[in-house]
Amino acid sequence: MTNFELLNEKIKLSGKKKEYLAKRLGLSRQGFRNCCKGLAEFKANQVQILCDELGIDELAEKEAIFFASKVA
Repeated sequence: MTNFELLNEKIKLSGKKKEYLAKRLGLSRQGFRNCCKGLAEFKANQVQILCDELGIDELAEKEAIFFASKVA
């Protein structure tokens, strides 16, 4: 499950617009929003594109954002 708060923070720090990122991933704005909120999953290649676009280089950071545990 994607940690939307951490992802959103990285997007803000990058200065890139969500619409641009959605287009790079081949998603609509709503599709991107759904993935961010856990209603859909990012594909592996989309995670890699986001990491490249947002400068996420460390495995621990990638795991914290894209592979967060669900809180019961």
